Amino acid sequence: MKLLLTSLLLTLSISAANLSGKWTGTFIDTSEGSKSETALVVLNQDGNTLTGTAGPNEGEQMAISNGKVDGNNVSFDVKAGEFTVHFTLQLVDKHLKGSAKAEANGESKNATIDLTRAE
Repeated sequence: MKLLLTSLLLTLSISAANLSGKWTGTFIDTSEGSKSETALVVLNQDGNTLTGTAGPNEGEQMAISNGKVDGNNVSFDVKAGEFTVHFTLQLVDKHLKGSAKAEANGESKNATIDLTRAE
């Protein structure tokens, strides 16, 4: 019974974190020799569903699709030209950290992401 109660309390505290807001940080393209760029992600969380936009700055934002939140794990897709970029992130110490992977026409790209809440 104690284990069930502890598990329930942990689940409630994890799901209580709302990721809605503006997140800024770095997007490091590891496919091209660790080329670093700025990243701006605007998230809207409704339960386990995540929507919003992502891009390098406010002037260049692309819609998020397939956004999901599962505890501290976050995933979403962004269409960038002919690439669909799949993001897999985790909330760790108030940072959204993880990776992005994309493939198109036999070409693949990988990146690491580190974001912190701006608002």
